[in-house]
Amino acid sequence: MRREEELTKHAIHFVLHGYENSILSWLKFTENFFEANGYPLKSVSYDINRHKFQRKSLKAFCKQLTEEPDFPVDWLYSFCAFAGASQKHPDTWYFGCEYDAPNQVLKLFFDTSFPKEDILSFYKNYLNALLKTTAVWTGYLFDFRSNNMYSSGDIWNSLNYYKENAEPWSKLMDGFSKHIRGSDPKKEDTIQRFNLDEVVPSKNMYRHIYEQNILSQQHMDEKFDGLSLTEWIDKNKYGAVEKIGTKNWLWTVPKEKLYEVQVAFYNKGLLLGVEA
Repeated sequence: MRREEELTKHAIHFVLHGYENSILSWLKFTENFFEANGYPLKSVSYDINRHKFQRKSLKAFCKQLTEEPDFPVDWLYSFCAFAGASQKHPDTWYFGCEYDAPNQVLKLFFDTSFPKEDILSFYKNYLNALLKTTAVWTGYLFDFRSNNMYSSGDIWNSLNYYKENAEPWSKLMDGFSKHIRGSDPKKEDTIQRFNLDEVVPSKNMYRHIYEQNILSQQHMDEKFDGLSLTEWIDKNKYGAVEKIGTKNWLWTVPKEKLYEVQVAFYNKGLLLGVEA
């Protein structure tokens, strides 16, 4: 395990959009997978219907579930299972996985003090196992500071990609979450779940193009210069596409080709997190 002074407080993240599962089912899978691969999770962090913020040990949380069978688990926002030097300070967390079930957003993170090749291998294996029983709309890898809101479209955060603009993405996420913040998290009418079909005009679109991208069948069906996506990628040496899970694909783009690919997708009108 890392000591706090070893941390870079910078992380490699992988985000999925459109992941649907119960929190307990996801948590059981994630806890077991991290443990089996040598990265035991120790703590949890969550909001109860955006009214009450809590952090505690994973052991204490599991004990609470047995003692309070009516605890409103599926009304928890931004549920994060992690290991870190301090529960109170996210920039001291070594690694973990956050799942915002109502918004269907899942985020993996590892501090960059861990070797990048180990992180990418772990992510690939985790995602391949996670997506065996479900499919997601999109996903992407990015390198950013540990405590960030990039995946939700924080307008102050940018990776300085071609024509990137977080504001339209932020409005897209905020405009369709449609949270109704009631005072009682146990009441089913206090929230409407995220409706992905309302958010994205077409599932062949992307937030942007990253070093690694999760593709859906709609992405794979897109044509480029009369070629299928995979034919176009092979012809231009734009990286490699491989099956991940049962209904998704992982596209890894060489860094030296990233800008060129971003320009091509922007010109084709397939990017959502960009300026007009």
